[in-house]
Amino acid sequence: MNTPRLIQTYLPDGTLEGLRIIELSDSQIKGVVIPRIKLNNATERNELRQPALYLLINSGDNQLYIGESENFYDRIKTHDKLTGLWDIALAIVSNANHLEKSDVKYLESLAVEKAKGSAAMEILNKTVPARNNVHEFKTHSLQRILDDVALIAESLGYSIFSTKQDKAEDIWYCVAKKSDIKAQFRGDKFVILVGSLIDKSYAPSWGKEWPKSLAEREEVFRKYGKDLGETVELTENVPFRSPNHAGSFATGRSVNAWLTFTNAQNKTMDELIRKGSA
Repeated sequence: MNTPRLIQTYLPDGTLEGLRIIELSDSQIKGVVIPRIKLNNATERNELRQPALYLLINSGDNQLYIGESENFYDRIKTHDKLTGLWDIALAIVSNANHLEKSDVKYLESLAVEKAKGSAAMEILNKTVPARNNVHEFKTHSLQRILDDVALIAESLGYSIFSTKQDKAEDIWYCVAKKSDIKAQFRGDKFVILVGSLIDKSYAPSWGKEWPKSLAEREEVFRKYGKDLGETVELTENVPFRSPNHAGSFATGRSVNAWLTFTNAQNKTMDELIRKGSA
């Protein structure tokens, strides 16, 4: 049974468009949400000049970069000059300035690893940072901190650390022509899993009606696909905003994914999720 938690949000300028300070009951950390256009408003926040784990979010393209810094405010000013792909920053800092440089480096490694495993967003970090050594007494508390980070991020609408084991009962299958696809709900995304085979052909009418979707399909093949001739094998998990979005990508045509994807017992998502069939 999950333990009840209290999430409190403080609005320094009285609006949801400005900075937000998010605190959790029984937690060592708090989150500072900073819209990029309000970055100058963060100058007076002293807690941003201590070690921090931070998330840079491109909400429009569902992209995420994860980093750490000994002085978050100095680092974010650098990102503001050099990095174009973010519109929201979430800084995670200690409530009592108890996080050290080694702690946030360890958290960064954990966070990137979990976010890549979840595939709820496109992770812009190229690799998982090497796991630095921290005292073994700290590993439990740092894992608890990352769990709190996940809860704060989810309260903002980003289920970025929502990892699930690939259990057979959680997998949805789509077999069409030469395609052999496995997918899974992860957080608020529907993820086509690594190893899925996608038929490269598509319906000409679909390509004509949805040129942006066709371009997206070809871009995913280029970035995350291994060309096998008539099919492409995905080399990474690829998140989509909905089952129908994933279904049109997978089949190259307009489909009702709730009927196209089935479980191992050949029952559709429509039967099991929408209609609640046993």
